[in-house]
Amino acid sequence: MTPLDRALRLAGISAFAVLALSAAPMAQGGGRGRGGMGGMMGDESHMADMELIHPLLDNGSKVRRTVTMRPDGVETVTESDDPALVDTIRAHVAAMYGRVKEQKPIHMRDPLFRAVFENASKIVMAHAVTDKGVRVTETSTDPYVVKLIQAHARVVDAFVKNGRSEAMKNHELPPK
Repeated sequence: MTPLDRALRLAGISAFAVLALSAAPMAQGGGRGRGGMGGMMGDESHMADMELIHPLLDNGSKVRRTVTMRPDGVETVTESDDPALVDTIRAHVAAMYGRVKEQKPIHMRDPLFRAVFENASKIVMAHAVTDKGVRVTETSTDPYVVKLIQAHARVVDAFVKNGRSEAMKNHELPPK
């Protein structure tokens, strides 16, 4: 079973929903998720999600990411020439889409990620699979949520550039 198949099955998303993905490599923190368990195991799909996150954090030099800031959010394109990473990017995005949709937070020790999940109902996501990854548009009509979306996109860029060391950091909230 490919990483994409595992993530889709765990997230309860059909293959057609891969076209409605969300990007954002995220790492689990020590906070409490909806599953009620602190530390490393927030819910039943956490380990599978981590199997997707770690290769992305460890192979940032093989990942290309462009971010276009929009007045209402961001458009990102995340791709790789490595076929295994392409599958991992797509699977990770599917898994994160499921987490946002189901409000199953991850990386809650980080104030920025906590705020993004607390405002998930105000985020509109549109997504498409590209030849080598995914294109994601995240928008909001709430001006502060737009700032959160944009701050998150910058942090994901830092994850790609700096790997696990960046994922271990907490990230400040944008000013209101």
